[in-house]
Order: sequence, then C-alpha cells, then structure tokens
Amino acid sequence: MAPSSLRWGRIVLGGFLAELVLIAAVIPLYMTGAGELSVTVLAVAGSFFVFLPIAWWLCRPLQQPVLHGVLMGAAAAAIYLALQVFQQTFDPNAAQVPAIYYFAHVLKLAGGATGGWLAQRRSVA
Repeated sequence: MAPSSLRWGRIVLGGFLAELVLIAAVIPLYMTGAGELSVTVLAVAGSFFVFLPIAWWLCRPLQQPVLHGVLMGAAAAAIYLALQVFQQTFDPNAAQVPAIYYFAHVLKLAGGATGGWLAQRRSVA
C-alpha cells in the first residue's frame, strides 16, 4: 500500500464515530422534552465541533490528513442520509428533515477538514 493512499477504514470509522456521538448527544436532549430549536442547534453546531477531535485523532498518523478529514465528514453525511432514506422508506409519514440539517452536512465537512488541518500542523511541528 502506497503511503499516500486513502485509509478508507479510518474514513468510515471517523464518520461513524462522529454520527454516533451526535446521536448520543441529541437523543437525551430530545427525551427530556427540550424544544425542537434546542435539538436543532445542538445537532447543527455539534456537526462541526464533534468532528474536530475525531478527525484530529484519526488523521494524526496519515498522509493527506485534511483530505481524510473531509472524507470523514462526507462519510458521516452519507450515513445520516442513508438513515433518512431508510426512515422514509419504512415510515412514509415520518417528519421531513429541516433544511438547516443540510447545512450541518457542510459543517461536518468543515469540521473534518479543520481536524485534519490541526493534525497536519502537529505532524509538521
């Protein structure tokens, strides 16, 4: 394996871990009866901030850490969209996802890129 090749296992793991952390943070807030706005703010802001440490941690030993971080964000967005399609397939009456959640996917990409950039800065220093 060439040193510049992509590590798809880490990419998928990073996306999965980030989505898992976001779901683990949102569900208790939702269960306690918090308003829809609170849940949305946590989910959208968390989309960026959850990726910083996860991408940094998983990208530290890699070549092209920024690219790996962006791909982790893309993997997480794909996982979320797959869950959404799955829900709509089996429950046609399920509520539509607010449009702001699509902006959250962009924040996942940005958070992954930032975490990868931080990992790259550390490896250069």
